[in-house]
Amino acid sequence: MSKIFGKIRRTLLKENRFSKYLLYVLGEVVLVVIGILIALQINNWNEARKQSIKEEGLLVALVEDFEENKIRIEEAISKEKDMIEMSKSLIGAMQSDQKDVNTDSIRFWVASGAKSWWKAQFVTGTYDAMVSSGKIEILESDDLKRILSQFAADIDSGFEDHEESMSYLVEMNRISADVAPAVLHDIQREELGVSASSKDFDASVKKLIGNNAYLGLLISKTWLETLRVGYQEKLLVYIDEILTICKAEQNK
Repeated sequence: MSKIFGKIRRTLLKENRFSKYLLYVLGEVVLVVIGILIALQINNWNEARKQSIKEEGLLVALVEDFEENKIRIEEAISKEKDMIEMSKSLIGAMQSDQKDVNTDSIRFWVASGAKSWWKAQFVTGTYDAMVSSGKIEILESDDLKRILSQFAADIDSGFEDHEESMSYLVEMNRISADVAPAVLHDIQREELGVSASSKDFDASVKKLIGNNAYLGLLISKTWLETLRVGYQEKLLVYIDEILTICKAEQNK
């Protein structure tokens, strides 16, 4: 092609057709520029396509992670609410002036409330990898990036009381160790081969519900767990928003 253009230019020069030669050269320059622009456009389109494929992969992975997170957090919230209700029932019984105590109920509330602890374990592999590698910038949606960041920050701030709550539970178990065989859940006692008579149950339960230190720790632990449910319900809203945006981006 360059040989053809060169031959045309030489012919025009030999014939002293300078004005036509200039027009021809100008036309040739325009063609070259157009060719470059087309090549750049094709390259940009290819790069955009590659980015789109990468973004689609990230969106698919995020949807998988956060659908799993939704299952986990809904289960944790449900179990925590049940645990809090059992703990509140035990607190009410320990603060009551009534002398008649339903031993079976107390034992159930201890096993299902006071001695229980729940926390959702989140799947954050895709998000963490995006942040560490800088691939989060591949996501086009600024709203998605913002909510992902808020979710990650609230995971940390929302569970700052983890060690404190666990320390309450450890101390509760320590000061109630002498009555533990009687207040264990029946399933636990059978599995461990721990025996206790109904007389042991009554005496141990009465001793436990009269323990003010245990009551104070239980109240503190239950309050922290109530706060944790509130945090996790906030995270659940984030999860729903993340899933909504991810699926909308996939359908563009």
